[in-house]
Formats: sequence, structure tokens, C-alpha cells
Amino acid sequence: MADPAARVTARDFFTGLFAALAFRGSGSISIRNDRLDRALAPVFEQFLRRAEAEDIEVDFRIRLHPIHRDSIIVRNAIYSAAQRDLISLDNPEYQDVRFKLTKEEADRVLSTLPGGKDLFLSVADSLVDSYEALPG
Repeated sequence: MADPAARVTARDFFTGLFAALAFRGSGSISIRNDRLDRALAPVFEQFLRRAEAEDIEVDFRIRLHPIHRDSIIVRNAIYSAAQRDLISLDNPEYQDVRFKLTKEEADRVLSTLPGGKDLFLSVADSLVDSYEALPG
């Protein structure tokens, strides 16, 4: 069980997610439409349940806009991760997220986050499954 004071912010969550995807060998993911946001919504609900079971406080929510089906939290997290050099947004249209961490760097990052490596690898695996199940 995690430290009762453990807390995951949006920054932590997306850092862990992007590190786990890099660790798993994913090179990039498209943000050309709302597919990533829609794939993340059910994955985030699973994450919330697991975090609660591990006494990890989650201080943000991913909610989809009722019309546009995207999430401002997801978009802001992507831009923040790019500013921190975890990912790049491929030019010229900034429509693809490319993961920049090596497997070793990703492993180090994952070991520092509340919930640890296994939690975020599980989140990444669920995201890939959810993303691939949605029409592009």
C-alpha cells in the first residue's frame, strides 16, 4: 500500500503515462482528432479505482467536453510535457506526440512516481488497447 500522503497530479499522471509508453517502445501517438482523449477517459476511470485501492490521492479529473469530445486537461498536459522535453510535437502541424525518453530514462522516471512502475505500465497498456479499439 502506498504512503497515505501519496498524491498524483495531472503532471505526474501524464509524465508516468508518457514514460510508460516510451518504456513499452511506443514511438508516437496521434492527436489529430479527439481519439486520444476518448481513449483516455475510460482508462482514467480505471486508474482512479486503482489509485483509491492503493491510497493514492488523485487531484485532477479527465472529463470530455460534451460536444467536442476532447479534454482541456489532456491538451494542457501534452503541451506541458513538450515544454519539459518528455515528448515532441512533430512539425509542421503538431499533430503527433513523439516520446523522447529512452527505456532507461523512462524506467528511472517511473520509479519516482506515486504508484510506481507497475501502475503506469498498466495504464499505458490499457490506453493502447482503448486507443486501438476506437475508430481513427
